[in-house]
Amino acid sequence: MQIFPFGINKRSQGFTLLEVLLVLVIGGLLMGVAVSSLSEGPVLRKSSREVAASLRHARAQAVIRQQPTLWKMNIQERRFWIDGATADAGRQLSPSITAKINTTSAEVDAANQGGIRFFPDGSSTGGSVELTQNKQTFKVNVEWVTGRVSIQ
Repeated sequence: MQIFPFGINKRSQGFTLLEVLLVLVIGGLLMGVAVSSLSEGPVLRKSSREVAASLRHARAQAVIRQQPTLWKMNIQERRFWIDGATADAGRQLSPSITAKINTTSAEVDAANQGGIRFFPDGSSTGGSVELTQNKQTFKVNVEWVTGRVSIQ
């Protein structure tokens, strides 16, 4: 065995080709998993947070203005808005998301459109909005007694 300067022997210099290829293959697999999970999950998560924020905003308006406020959603167009709000033109969901609204029959305008009404005391008619993308679902619930909005 030949000793090089600084105490390095010839056998411990660098990696073999097999070791480098193995690390590259494992890294490529990990990157593929990371990219696929990052491309779709955040879109659905962000959309459910936007729906929840819009519902909370409608509740706050009802309490502040001391008059009922109606939050509406058209599931075919994937669009939601606060009824009668001039500053709020509504929001659009991603085309890859499927929406479903569960509400009282009194708040259903058509087969593809319904709403959740908030009252001045903070309560609501209650209901939920389900957003689905690639077999993953987020559900935004609105409690009828308290009007509390939560994401599941």
